[in-house]
Amino acid sequence: MKALMQAISSCGHENLIDGGHEAWPGALYALHMAVSIEDVFVDPSYVDESKSGLYCDIAWDFDEVQREEASKYVAALTIFNFTWTAYEAAIEHALGPDFSKDKLPVQARKFFATSDKKFDDDLITFERSYRGARQICRRIHDIREPIDMIEKKYNLKGAAAAAELARIFRNHIFHGKDSTPLSGERAMVSHFYAMTRLLLMLVQLLLLHHVRNAQLNIPLSFIFEHKGELPARHVLLNLHRPEPRWAA
Repeated sequence: MKALMQAISSCGHENLIDGGHEAWPGALYALHMAVSIEDVFVDPSYVDESKSGLYCDIAWDFDEVQREEASKYVAALTIFNFTWTAYEAAIEHALGPDFSKDKLPVQARKFFATSDKKFDDDLITFERSYRGARQICRRIHDIREPIDMIEKKYNLKGAAAAAELARIFRNHIFHGKDSTPLSGERAMVSHFYAMTRLLLMLVQLLLLHHVRNAQLNIPLSFIFEHKGELPARHVLLNLHRPEPRWAA
C-alpha cells in the first residue's frame, strides 16, 4: 500500500496524471487509512450480561478466543473496506465519464474487458493472485455459483475477471452474508487479505492505464531524492514486489 501511495503521488508530482500534488485524493486518503492501522481490539463479551467470564476459567478462555478471532476479523474487514474505497476512487479518477451509466465496479469490469492494453499480462503474479483469491472465495457457498459464472458463462479473463470477482465478493460482505466470529461458525480472514491484494493490483492497473507517458521516469519517492528514479511503467508493474528486487 505504501509503495502504491508513493507511486500515485510521484505520478501526480510529474504531471503524468491529473491533479498534480493533489492527485487522486480519494484513493490516497483511503489507502492511508488502511495502511495506518496498527492494532485492533474487539471485545464481544462487552454486551454479555451474564459476566460468566469473571467467575469461570472456561468461560474466560472462551471469551479470550472470541476476542482474538473477532479482532482479527474486524482488522481484516476494515483494511478491505478502506482498500475498496480506494479502488472505487481510482475507478473514478482513471475512467472519468467512460461507462458512467454503470456503477463503479461494473465500469472497471467493462473497461478491463474492452481495453486494448492488457497490462495485466505483464503484471507479475497477477494471474496467480487472481486464481488464489478465486479459490479462497469459492469456499463461501453463497457466492460459489456466481464466481464460477465469471469464466464459464461470461468468459471473462484477466483483470476483467478479477474486477468481477471483487464486485461479487464486496456485495457478499456488504449485504451481511459473511460468517463472522459471532455467527456460530469459524470466520475466515484469508478471503479479505486475498481480495485486498487483488484490489491493490487492480488500482495499479488503473494507474498504469491512466498515466500519460509510462516511459517517463518518476521518482521512487518525491520526498527522498536519494531513492532515485525509474520509468513509470517499470515502477507500476512492480509495486507489489519487494523493492530490493527491482528498485536497485
